[in-house]
Amino acid sequence: MMQVSVITPPEPIVTWEQARAHLRLDDGDEQQAYVEDLVAVATAWLDGPGGWLGRALGEQTLEAVFPVCGEPAARGYPFPPFLSVVSDVPAVDGATTTVRWRAGYEAGKVPAPVRHAILLMVSHLFNNRDAVTTTAAQPAQLPLGVEALLSPYRVWSV
Repeated sequence: MMQVSVITPPEPIVTWEQARAHLRLDDGDEQQAYVEDLVAVATAWLDGPGGWLGRALGEQTLEAVFPVCGEPAARGYPFPPFLSVVSDVPAVDGATTTVRWRAGYEAGKVPAPVRHAILLMVSHLFNNRDAVTTTAAQPAQLPLGVEALLSPYRVWSV
């Protein structure tokens, strides 16, 4: 698979206000920086070239080297949704071209199940601050948990 780099990362998918409401924290809560870090961690686990979903969530600029063949619009750009080509610079040898493109959902248009999955992950990380928990109750996945919400949006490579 080709190496894809993030040139311009996306803005946060979930705002502090949305996370605060989901976690039921008070206004002016002292934990804003911590919660915003958790939002970044959950989003990074899902988004872009390193993410589990195999797609770009928020608008971002990506870059990769493609073989020169056909029209730029006909290339299969990884990490959908594809928005537009930013630049297409052929290499000196003429066999490859470095392409930058915009990908991701436009601001405010990330699907609700994806945003909610991020909130569920933030809640889990906020309430379980250790790598291992020891409780009398056995943990169980919710039937409509994170993976169930995200599965329709995951890009499966062949």
